[in-house]
Amino acid sequence: MLDLFNSALKRIPILRTIYSAIVQMTETFAKTDKGKKNVVLVEYPRKGTWAVGFATRDNVGEISDKTKKSLVNVFVPTTPNPTSGFLLMFPKEDVIYLDLTFEEASKFIVSAGTANTN
Repeated sequence: MLDLFNSALKRIPILRTIYSAIVQMTETFAKTDKGKKNVVLVEYPRKGTWAVGFATRDNVGEISDKTKKSLVNVFVPTTPNPTSGFLLMFPKEDVIYLDLTFEEASKFIVSAGTANTN
């Protein structure tokens, strides 16, 4: 039944793009190590304004070397389409890890903040 539903969604031109991107993001973020948190709260786009995002990994390489800071890569999705958003790099000390699952955070983002974040 689920395969039939997936197959049907993949045949509709506009929905196919959105659905495939959401499935890919869900699979990527849901595969994190057990006990590892990846839902974060960051001050964006300015101090005093908060956004929910997904920490993808610690930043290593040239960017981290040039800034001389320990950075975390954070994907901040847009509402109501969480497949688009911004890749931002925050100093580790500015990232607050939340006790939310990827699914809970996604529901909160897609619902424009109307869903509870228990």
